[in-house]
Amino acid sequence: MERPLSSMLAAEAYGTFLLSLLGPMSVTIVMNPNIFPAGVPLGIGFIGLAHGAALLAGIATVARISGAHFNPAVTIALAYSGRFPRNRVIPYILAQLVGAAIAGFTQLAIVGVAAAQASDLGNTVPNPSLPSPIFSALLAEMVGTLILVITVLGSSDSSASLPWSGSAVGVSLAAVIWALGGVSGASLNPA
Repeated sequence: MERPLSSMLAAEAYGTFLLSLLGPMSVTIVMNPNIFPAGVPLGIGFIGLAHGAALLAGIATVARISGAHFNPAVTIALAYSGRFPRNRVIPYILAQLVGAAIAGFTQLAIVGVAAAQASDLGNTVPNPSLPSPIFSALLAEMVGTLILVITVLGSSDSSASLPWSGSAVGVSLAAVIWALGGVSGASLNPA
């Protein structure tokens, strides 16, 4: 059954909100030694798990309504592959931006400006200890987004009949964050 576009956009905004609040909020928690005394090295596992779990929750909640893109790169890839109507790309991206913006404001309201700034709100942050930090961060973001998009395309294909194939998306997001988070922050989401 085809849902109204307004329902799809609301679902997409909600899923992006969920991912953009819980994932970056985990970064804020890890960066505060009073809240997360285990420190940043252990925290990267916590951050990856929080992002992956938030994505899984979003997929489980609204995938049947909007397809659970939650990321402009995913929306564009699905449209380019012919599996999503191109006339819905701009509305979906706008809904994703709205969801992400509301998540950012919500995080600011919960933890305050100082804590949010200390954690960079989950933005891409080049690691200055690498020989060429900006190139490394850009490459890490491109490769990580590519892995995420290919996982979405593969697991959402009509021939992907395994009942857990959607879970691969959340697991791949967590794995990419674990592997590349120390290089770039692994934001992987333009929204």
